[in-house]
Amino acid sequence: MVHQIREISIKDIDDFVNLLTTIYDESDYLMYSPGEYSPSTTDAINNLEHFITSPTNAIFVAESNQELVGFATVTTKKLERVKHEAHFSMGVIKRHQSQGLGQSLINSVEAWCVNHEIHRIEVIIVPENASALDLFKSSNYQIEGELRDKLYINGQYYNQYVLSKLLL
Repeated sequence: MVHQIREISIKDIDDFVNLLTTIYDESDYLMYSPGEYSPSTTDAINNLEHFITSPTNAIFVAESNQELVGFATVTTKKLERVKHEAHFSMGVIKRHQSQGLGQSLINSVEAWCVNHEIHRIEVIIVPENASALDLFKSSNYQIEGELRDKLYINGQYYNQYVLSKLLL
């Protein structure tokens, strides 16, 4: 299946909110519980405008047949001591997983980071999310540590791994 990775635009606002809603509702290990993500239109527009106009942040979307099916956000800070570091998160709709979209999103984020002189990329993953963990390990991300009892899902605590990759 053919897909395209591109930076998001303001015209994507409705599709992007629908994408995030779908991914959060499907996911077993992301921050939002099913039904919990429902931003106001104003909040969604303001957040998207912040990313679009920021030189230190970006959102990439994966598009297939004119439908948004995945995303990756990358954030950095302007502070001198940490401006070399980026944090990112991503998600892909379940029916579009295992088609190379995750790797394409990682590649896009890494290319953006190189172009912005970012040296370190960091991502946080629940250890039970084996497919995401395998994807990042296969992309040479290293586990640096474990955050204990970071998420509480359906009456159970879950840890999170901190993974990173050094660039440049």
